[in-house]
This record gives sequence, structure tokens and C-alpha cells, in this order.
Amino acid sequence: MGLMLALMQLSALSMWGLWCYEAESFITETASMLDHWMESDYAFYCEKTGKGQPHARMLKRILNAFTAGLLVLAVKKGQLDTFSLVTAVFAAAAVYIGDRLRLKMIYVQLLGKAKKEFPYYLNHLAILIQNNPVPNAIEKSIRQAPAIFQEDLRILVQEIHTQGSNLKPYLKFAQRFSQIDDIGRIMRTLFSLSITSENRELILTAFSKIANEKIQGARRLELQRRIEKTFRFFRGKLTESRHFCRKTKYGSLHSVFMAGICDFEYDCFNSIFLERRGKKHG
Repeated sequence: MGLMLALMQLSALSMWGLWCYEAESFITETASMLDHWMESDYAFYCEKTGKGQPHARMLKRILNAFTAGLLVLAVKKGQLDTFSLVTAVFAAAAVYIGDRLRLKMIYVQLLGKAKKEFPYYLNHLAILIQNNPVPNAIEKSIRQAPAIFQEDLRILVQEIHTQGSNLKPYLKFAQRFSQIDDIGRIMRTLFSLSITSENRELILTAFSKIANEKIQGARRLELQRRIEKTFRFFRGKLTESRHFCRKTKYGSLHSVFMAGICDFEYDCFNSIFLERRGKKHG
């Protein structure tokens, strides 16, 4: 058993040595194996999060998982009993799976940011389309696009130029970012704008309407977020004032609020509080 562990440790050291001194050739030689082991969305997450080239990160992921398992066995001083082996396997699996989960979490955060920025980008694109062909307008808008869209927008522009009047590039982009609301409808509208001149004004009006709807929706969400923040702030102050009123001579909680904050702030808090209270008891 000790000999087997020593051989495994020697293998790990050899692979880390190849990684440090011959990384490019090591990655090239193992590329087909890495493609077989790699999850279907792993390369996408690597690309969108900017966390390394997929094959290189995948190889390092395997090495880290293998090393984690060996470290557990080393701590057990080479005792290859059932418990030690199971613990080592779980440690390796945790490192292996955890890498993809970290990438996914980063991507979800970037996507959430992109969803907030997308309505404003769409409005910017609608303005550019009024005086530019669709591919040119998209190309000019890339700098204003959410970060995770930019490379795909460059690819979209290239494919539009090479494939001409073809819907596939637009649908491909929509499929990659299907989490964005109405992205399919938006891309089909852009395609319609790119192939027709007869009803361009009508389609452009429809596209501008979509952009305005997205802007209004984003503003409503921002307003709701601020109201929620204001409500939480005043709820905290309400709790503090309740304790204050119980321990002092300043009278009721209502009188403290009326004396301590302006009428607008009080009305704002009171309306939010009553609305929440009605929902809670409704």
C-alpha cells in the first residue's frame, strides 16, 4: 500500500513538473482527453469570466483534484483503509466540482450586472440604428455593451458580414444569452431591420419601443430597490425609536417621528409601512 501511494505521489510530482516547464505541449497532448472530460458549458464559463483558457484551466483542475486526494492520504500516513480512500475521493471531487461552481457563480454575477446594463445598451443601439446599417450600428455599440456581450457581438458582426442575409448569427447570439428577457424577439427585429428597406421606419419604431420598455422596466426596478432600501432603513429607525420611547419621557413613537423627521420623510415611511403591513395581513 505504501508503495502504491509513493507511486501516485511521484506521478503527481511528474505531472506538476510538466505543467510548470512544458505547459503548452502538455496541454496540446492531452487536449482530446480534456475535451472528453470537460462539461459542455465549462469552456463558455471560462471565456465569459476571463478565468483562463479552457484546456489549461481544465488540466490544472484535474491536477488540483488529484493532489487534494493525495494530500488526504498523506495525512493518513499511507493508511489505505476504506475510510481514508472515501475521504480522499470526496476531497478530490470537492476540488474538481468546486472549480466549475466558482466559475458559474462568477458568471451569474456578471450576467446579473449585464441584465441591469442591457436596457441602456439597447437604447444606445436603437439611436445608432437610426443612421447606420445594423452591422455597423452593432459594431459601434460594442464599447457600450455589457462586458460579457462584447466578444460575442464582435463575432456576430463578423458572421453577419460573411453570411449576409441569414438569421442564424442572430439566433446563435440569442441562444448564448437566453437568460436575457426578450433577447430572441430583439435579435429577430434586428435581423428584419438588416434585410428590409420598405418597412424600415415601422420596424425601427417597434425596436425603439422595445428599448423604451426595457428602460422603463429598469427604472421601475431601480425605484423599487430604493424603496426597499428606504423601508429597511426606516424599519430599523422605528425599532430604535420604540425602545427609546419606552425608556424615556418623550412620549409616543408617533410624536418622536413627527418631531424628528420632515413631513415628506414621514409620509414616505408611513405609506411604505402601511402597504407592507397590508400585504403581510392580507
